[in-house]
Amino acid sequence: MYEIDKEKFGAFVAQLRKEQGMTQKDLAAKVYISDKAVSKWERGLSMPDITLLIPLAQALGITVTELLECQRMEQTAMDSGRVEELVHRVISYSEETPAQRQKRRRGEAIWYVCGLVIVVLELLGLRAFGYSWEDLGLNLLIYEGLSLIFAGYFCFFAQDKLPKYYDEYKVDAYSDGIFQMNMPGIHFNNRNWPHIKRAAIRGLTILSIVLPVLYFLCGLLLPEIVSYIFVFASMPLFFFGLFGPMYVAAWKHE
Repeated sequence: MYEIDKEKFGAFVAQLRKEQGMTQKDLAAKVYISDKAVSKWERGLSMPDITLLIPLAQALGITVTELLECQRMEQTAMDSGRVEELVHRVISYSEETPAQRQKRRRGEAIWYVCGLVIVVLELLGLRAFGYSWEDLGLNLLIYEGLSLIFAGYFCFFAQDKLPKYYDEYKVDAYSDGIFQMNMPGIHFNNRNWPHIKRAAIRGLTILSIVLPVLYFLCGLLLPEIVSYIFVFASMPLFFFGLFGPMYVAAWKHE
């Protein structure tokens, strides 16, 4: 497996940036990203997107080969074996490995299943406190069901990788069969899509856990009008739980 050492890469970028007399903000402006992203690179917390390798190398005054090797090199011809190694390194750098994908999906599934178990226990607890399934169905279960269905979709059925045109054009809509989602103000691409998926799963799962607690508290404080209060309060909470975390993740990783 050909991998790039993030800490070594970050230290090399920081060294070259300082040699050029640039601040992190200066370098960020040259490659059209935020200075926070440059800071993360230099601290070894993340790596630049593969599309940034050429402009980053140009900004730092080196070749892409030197950038990938994390060291300056003499401009001599490389043997075929070395070329093949660099090609493999770029491929592994740009794509999520099967092991990484399996680990990510396992983590998402564990998060969702744990949330589902907690929700079931909460609903049984509400029943123990005297709430009927009819009351819960009219006021709570609709939003619980929507939250868990959408979280389950992003966890088990949503695409792992978007089509190539998402990276080439500014697309603010996601389409997968009958599932359609428009999010004005952001651009879906393969850099932010894994983070958007994770944010949707966590946001909706947390929402499904919080809703029964809110319903119980409303019933304690205002038992006479709990239905009216909860129905009106749940709708904005549902949309915030669905879109809020996704917008944050998309903007942060775009």
